[in-house]
Amino acid sequence: MKDFNSERERDFFELFHEYFDLEKDVGKQHDTQNYSLDRMYPLAALAGNPERQLKIIHVAGTKGKGSTCFYLTALLNAAGHSCGVFTSPHLLTVRERFQVNNQLLSYDVLEAAAIPLCQRIKAAGLHPSLFEIFTILALQLFAQAGLEYAVLETGIGGLLDATNYVNNKLITIITPLSYDHTALLGNTIEEIALQKAGILREGIPLVLANQPYPAAETTVLATAHDKNVPVYRTDNHVDLASFLPLGTAPFLVENFCVAYRAVELLNLYPAPAHFQPPTLRARFEVLRDEPPVILDAAHNADSIHQLTRAIGECYPGRHFVCVLGCVPGKDICGIVKGLQGLDAEFILTNPDTPRGSALPQLLEEFQKSSLKILKVKENITSLSDLPSNQPLLFTGSFFTALIGAKLFG
Repeated sequence: MKDFNSERERDFFELFHEYFDLEKDVGKQHDTQNYSLDRMYPLAALAGNPERQLKIIHVAGTKGKGSTCFYLTALLNAAGHSCGVFTSPHLLTVRERFQVNNQLLSYDVLEAAAIPLCQRIKAAGLHPSLFEIFTILALQLFAQAGLEYAVLETGIGGLLDATNYVNNKLITIITPLSYDHTALLGNTIEEIALQKAGILREGIPLVLANQPYPAAETTVLATAHDKNVPVYRTDNHVDLASFLPLGTAPFLVENFCVAYRAVELLNLYPAPAHFQPPTLRARFEVLRDEPPVILDAAHNADSIHQLTRAIGECYPGRHFVCVLGCVPGKDICGIVKGLQGLDAEFILTNPDTPRGSALPQLLEEFQKSSLKILKVKENITSLSDLPSNQPLLFTGSFFTALIGAKLFG
């Protein structure tokens, strides 16, 4: 945990104690009144509209947004161009959200930009959310560093997400869509897709990943048609072996191909010799080779299904102990069904977060399934809580992956 300093982390977040945090306040998170771009425009103006100094690539989706963003940055770097990347949430440190050329910025750099920004916000009497401030802070940091590109990952949805106040986009990307945040985005895949497609801009190219739900693709394509947006798909001509290590999870390969297609549209050609594979926190992240310890933040039915498939392909014949914990509001039934093909026993636990736990719902669904529970452990705090010398998988939430990161990171 060399990138994390608990005191500096606490001091940084204390700068923003006046502003509500939708990621932690579940009540406000599911209140549609809190999702609006109205607060973003005066906030951006206060910071001097830093987005206007950057070439913006905007990424929305349900699955694969973060890894696509980091692959994009690495590919732009390999083509000789500088790039900042803003993603969420973070696993261990807030520094993960603000990266320049896939390198974490220091606490000193973050604070040097955040303190005067907070002072101006207070003086202006604005009341943004923490994520809205972080969005502007990231763009301000990237502009001040003289970067050429900025890759922005949406937080939730697209249409009303804070990152979508930006209009000067070069390319938009939509990764695979599935069911998540339905209280905000809608209960049907069409409603969710419409929200995600809200990042599209008139005439600006879209790279559309392969979609697991045809209705989602139809909705996105209809929106693209209405906005005269040219749509591009991935192809198979990339020499993957020149860029990605052997054993890369299939869903990460797909995300890489989406990112590569976007870079091609910019008429840029990354050099494999200069490509540095990014660190993908809690995205099929292998912390130990043997026996393997894997962190993956899959937290809906489709991402769990992709994870199960990846484990089977990358670790055939291996029997895992899966540490599983989910936060409330997720499709617990779908998650349990998605795990049916995984060769594993399960430790059910609470995620490492104050946002609550769906442990009772997990227990209920497991009792209906054929999956084997090794034990139920409400809080996992030490290696003694886990079996030794066995392959381990931590999943179900970023906050369950965090348990593994603290123990093995």
